[in-house]
Amino acid sequence: MRVGIDVHMLGDRSGGNESFYRGILSGMTPDSGDEYYLFVNSGVDVTEYEDRFNIVYFKKNSSIYRNCVELRKLCKKYNIDVLHTQYYLPFFAPCKTVVTIHDLSFEHIKDIFTKSEYIKDKILVSHAARKADMVVTVSEFSKQDICTTYGTDPSKIEVVYNAVDSDFTVLPKDAKIRSEVRNKFGIADDKYIVCVSNLQPRKNIPRLIRAFNKYSDNTGLDHKLVIVGKKAWMYDEIEKSVSDSKDKVILTDYVTKDELIALLNEASGCVYPSIFEGFGIPPLEAMACGTPVAASDIPVMREVLEDNDLFFDPMDEDGIATAIKTLLETDCKANTEIVGRYSWKKSADILKQVYKKAQLG
Repeated sequence: MRVGIDVHMLGDRSGGNESFYRGILSGMTPDSGDEYYLFVNSGVDVTEYEDRFNIVYFKKNSSIYRNCVELRKLCKKYNIDVLHTQYYLPFFAPCKTVVTIHDLSFEHIKDIFTKSEYIKDKILVSHAARKADMVVTVSEFSKQDICTTYGTDPSKIEVVYNAVDSDFTVLPKDAKIRSEVRNKFGIADDKYIVCVSNLQPRKNIPRLIRAFNKYSDNTGLDHKLVIVGKKAWMYDEIEKSVSDSKDKVILTDYVTKDELIALLNEASGCVYPSIFEGFGIPPLEAMACGTPVAASDIPVMREVLEDNDLFFDPMDEDGIATAIKTLLETDCKANTEIVGRYSWKKSADILKQVYKKAQLG
């Protein structure tokens, strides 16, 4: 079997979408007799995968050209049996297809995308969910959502969970990078809570900032809120909220994996206030680093984090402020056992079976 995997998101710093594919590829070894081809944007370093995969670079870093023209050409050129893409499928694909759909947030929450992005997703994601031979998603919550929203047969949807890289762990107290990230991002010796999230409306950052300011003003405690993640889209309200916070809120922008691990290790707690997710990797990464987590009380967080001790209503500023108070003023512990329930190797093995099922379907 010859499998082509569209991994154009590698190197684009897209958060969970990129993490899913990096994690899957780290745990995947093609079965004997199978050949896997990674279709990658030019200029991206993928040397770590060259021992197990054939690397093919796209000629153009254009999403329209990639989906409408180039993927079809590559499938024919390399005699691909199964093509695996993310969210969108080429029209009239010349082989069997698998599509990863992480979530359908755009179907449920107004005004979290630009009008053009909303229309594109509305047309192309629904097409992919209906036409793909197999659909991959990252939680039972998202599987049910895809079935309900698009009428997709549940038998052709497979849940392939996210996981956490083994690099996320508790660092030695004297690890040099602990002080380096504090100096680099202007945290100095202050205590802080951390939120790991791209800056976009679904992540609920302005409400988190208001809740943090409310807690800080009421208690007078000199803590900071460190928000880790790159600017994605529609982030003007977030930047305004930060500017109104009198240096109590720090935006780091994109950070390296090593920097993220150090920031999580140094934090007093992690708050994850997202109002809609397909999975949500950052809370697990924080737990792996020994940092307690307060997460949105939404169905997928209950599924992924299960018996985590601390959940809050993401639409309630007072509830978020109370969660922050609990993280900073009580002896919260990270439930590291939750992290061990997820494995990139296990997820990669499931995905290989999805490819075989698609080929035979």
